[in-house]
Amino acid sequence: MTEQEKREFFKFEKTSQQAIDKYYTLRGHTVDRSVSCISYDCILDGKVKVEEKIRQVERSDILIELIQDAVSYAPGWFYETKCDYLHYIFMDGTGTSIARFIRLNWSRFKNWVFTDFLKNNKHPHSVISDKGWGITVNISVPISTIPRHALTFDSNNQIDSNHKIAP
Repeated sequence: MTEQEKREFFKFEKTSQQAIDKYYTLRGHTVDRSVSCISYDCILDGKVKVEEKIRQVERSDILIELIQDAVSYAPGWFYETKCDYLHYIFMDGTGTSIARFIRLNWSRFKNWVFTDFLKNNKHPHSVISDKGWGITVNISVPISTIPRHALTFDSNNQIDSNHKIAP
């Protein structure tokens, strides 16, 4: 990743986090990003650890990072996170508003990936990225396949049949 690409990435992430923080606060949550670490990105309401994955445009899948850097064999966030919830957020492209917000109970989702998804998808679609912090290996999980028991949302949100929520 070039220095210019890093600057653009961090700018997009910062802009997106501002929109996401607004989303949280409008739903009555407090947000603490000062504790951000390899295990999670923020804490909501002083206790709920959240891992956030932000994509620039809406897609029909969730990418799970299995290997963060293929050269050094560094594990991806799927193995590193110690979160309570995974928030998978699709932005509008500019990073200024949320197009789709998916909240997953981490332990239920991770368990489903191991006990169901990978057992029934012996050769999942993989996505290799050389943009970022090395050569990253991801697997693609179609959102439509994620079981409802792993999806959780704030009480004031409604879920529709496409796993989208309305603010």
